[in-house]
Amino acid sequence: TGVQTCALPIYRQSTSTALKMPVLSPALEKTEFSSFGTVLFNKQHTNLIHCPITATGTYVIPTSVESIGIEAFAQCKGITSILLPAALKMIACLAFHNCIGLTSITIPFSVEELGYRIFSNCIGLKSVIIQAKSLIELTDDSDIFHNLDKNSIILYVPYGTKNDYRMANQWKEFENIVEIESFKDFSNLN
Repeated sequence: TGVQTCALPIYRQSTSTALKMPVLSPALEKTEFSSFGTVLFNKQHTNLIHCPITATGTYVIPTSVESIGIEAFAQCKGITSILLPAALKMIACLAFHNCIGLTSITIPFSVEELGYRIFSNCIGLKSVIIQAKSLIELTDDSDIFHNLDKNSIILYVPYGTKNDYRMANQWKEFENIVEIESFKDFSNLN
């Protein structure tokens, strides 16, 4: 468990002078994709690849999703809430970068990896709810809460883990860490 290092983007710039749109890298051109509405997934719907920046309001990620890709929700400034599925294991680098409308996020108990700067510039974030009963360890260089005022964000953690979070890399930067006794309590916060 822990932090995932950030890999190269999933697309490369076109070499054509007439076309300046991102195109899929050769390694991914053979991969099969699927969409649900306007959101791009792999064919099995286990990896959410991209949500258009025009998305607004609440987005409920399908229960089949196990990973959220690099920059999947980046620049989705109109999204206010994202409901993560219970089967989610990994959130990749910059997944929610600059989602300035996002106010709260619940990280399910199943999450094992948090990517580099996943919540960078999410300046509207007011609460982070951690369901995992064991500490999600972060390294100093992952900086998942880059450019956020951690004094104004409430970090909710399971009962009995507050001291672990108070001493852990990055988590200890939160001024307001609140323990919650049951997962039922978590459902009212997001």
